[in-house]
Amino acid sequence: MLQIAPRAFILLVIILVSMQSHCYGLEQTSRYATIQYEKEELLREFNKELLLGNLSNLMRYKKNITWHDEIKNKVDIIVERVIVVLDMRPADVRFKIVLLPTEEDVQQVYKAKYNRKVDFIAFYAPKDKTVYLSVNDIRIGVFAHELGHLIIDLFYGTTTPSKIHEVLAQFVETHLLD
Repeated sequence: MLQIAPRAFILLVIILVSMQSHCYGLEQTSRYATIQYEKEELLREFNKELLLGNLSNLMRYKKNITWHDEIKNKVDIIVERVIVVLDMRPADVRFKIVLLPTEEDVQQVYKAKYNRKVDFIAFYAPKDKTVYLSVNDIRIGVFAHELGHLIIDLFYGTTTPSKIHEVLAQFVETHLLD
C-alpha cells in the first residue's frame, strides 16, 4: 500500500482543492458575457429582478424571441451603458457572470477565493474577469457597479488604486439611469 507523508498529503489536498473550479452546469452567452448558473430558476429570477428602468426603451432595438434572449440583451444593454457612463471603451469586453442564489453563497465564494470574510452581495474578481452576484439581492445599480469595476480593469489593463475603482463604480451606480 502506498504511504504518503503527512506534509505531502496536505500539499496534495491543497493542490487538488485549488485546481477545482466551480461547476455551475448551465450557461448563456451574450455579446459580452457568459452567464453561468446552476439552475434555470436562477436565470429566470435574475431576468425578473434586473429592471432596466429608463434603459428599457433600448430593448426595442434587440431581437427578443425567448426570455433567454431577453436576459442576454439586458446584460448587453447594461454593459454598453456602463461603458458610456465611464467614457471608457476597452478593446475587448468579455467576462463571466456567475449567478448564485444568496448573499451567503457570494460570501462563501469570496472567502474561498480571497480567504477573507465580507458581507458582499456581489463582487468582481479581476483575475478571472468574473462578476459574482446574489440573485436574491440583485438590483440594476449593484450589477452596474460591479460592471464598472470590470470596465475600469479592462480599460486600464493595470491595477488601479482601489479607492479610484470604488469612486468610479459608485459613479456608474448613481448615473446609470440618467
